[in-house]
Amino acid sequence: AKSSCPANTVLNGVNYLKGQPEVLALPDEEYPQWLWTLLDKKELPDDGPGGKAEKVRLRKENRQRIREQNFLKTQ
Repeated sequence: AKSSCPANTVLNGVNYLKGQPEVLALPDEEYPQWLWTLLDKKELPDDGPGGKAEKVRLRKENRQRIREQNFLKTQ
């Protein structure tokens, strides 16, 4: 993945300190390699029942169920 704005583009809203120069986008080569992997989905190994992958899946299902129940209460 590469950045969505060309080099030397002014990044509005990034500089919040008064009296500082504007923040400019850098060329893609000047950013660290790990930056381009931050949005990749993390693959959890299937480590059987009671493992981390199952806990993450159950937590996600539980949150969704709670959201649906809360939504139905408002109807």
